[in-house]
Amino acid sequence: MPSDLTPANQLCVSVGEQLSASDDISLVVEANAAHMGQCLRCQAEVSSYRRMQRALKSLAAHPVDVHPQLEHQILGALDGVSRVGQRRGSAVAAATLGGLAAAASVIAIASRHRRIVRLAS
Repeated sequence: MPSDLTPANQLCVSVGEQLSASDDISLVVEANAAHMGQCLRCQAEVSSYRRMQRALKSLAAHPVDVHPQLEHQILGALDGVSRVGQRRGSAVAAATLGGLAAAASVIAIASRHRRIVRLAS
């Protein structure tokens, strides 16, 4: 954590790190109750995490048909990149996995949206 931040901003950064590392948002809120009661920035971040959890749970409840070769193609592409000789640091690997997760989420949301539109018609 950068030392040039104010104590309140350091606490905000700490809350953000705790939220990203925790599976239970309520534990983070309870542990930082005094700060959370006053900090609109942290309240908004908690709200954002809760919305994301609801969206992910709703996606889990609606399985999406994915082309059977998609996983094979993704893994093949990753193997191809590593064969080129590029060294991937942990940040690049995390970004790659995050991108793949985001792509899967977009596919799931798009499929769900098409299904809802089709049902509404």
